[in-house]
Amino acid sequence: MKLIEAYAKASGFFRTHDAPDPTFSGDIIELDLTTVVPCVSGPKRPHDRVTVASMKTDFNSCLSAPIGFKGFGLPAD
Repeated sequence: MKLIEAYAKASGFFRTHDAPDPTFSGDIIELDLTTVVPCVSGPKRPHDRVTVASMKTDFNSCLSAPIGFKGFGLPAD
């Protein structure tokens, strides 16, 4: 609990009863949830995400791709 409190204080998220109320910009961001697609990515290259729907195809193509980024160089059989 102390670790969480220390992090919240260091990040400016910790509030006490005597703290002034925060002010917000008033900007509204709209998000159409029908456009959100589940994806996966690794911690090493989070920007190289793959949609869950295409994960099987992507993985299978990586197996026979030349050795290198996303390639294992395995024979197709």
